[in-house]
Amino acid sequence: MTVSVRRLGEDDWAALREVRLRALLDAPESFYTTYQDSVALMEADWRARLRATDKVTLLAEVDDHAAGMVSGVPAGEEERDPDAALMLAMWVSPESRGHGVADALTTELLTWSREQSFKRLLLWVYDAAPRAAGFYRRAGFLPTGRTETFNDPNRRLTLMSQTL
Repeated sequence: MTVSVRRLGEDDWAALREVRLRALLDAPESFYTTYQDSVALMEADWRARLRATDKVTLLAEVDDHAAGMVSGVPAGEEERDPDAALMLAMWVSPESRGHGVADALTTELLTWSREQSFKRLLLWVYDAAPRAAGFYRRAGFLPTGRTETFNDPNRRLTLMSQTL
């Protein structure tokens, strides 16, 4: 099983759409958007997501099949850290879990974050996702002590950070 990771460009919009919709069907509780909202997006919307120059979207492939994705953006006001990048939308297909896909995506996102001169990589993880939180700890992320609920008071998130 060979894992490769590539940075998506605007012309990769269909690959992003396919893997994002799979992610939303597999783990709807892990994302802010819904499958219904995303399936309604047009080609121009997907292209616009990939056109932004201040962010990156990564696609992991195993034997030329989409196996996972993650995005990186500059941290926002919620994170209160202008020197940090933020990991968003990490997902690995069920059949690829435990085969190094998340490691490969994280490694490439750390590389991108360093290239952009960020000092830290942050992420929010749902407290209801202990497997994900465990992976992030093993990958070198530490809880910052901050928790938030954002849009749903019943779904607590913990902010984690890795110094670059």
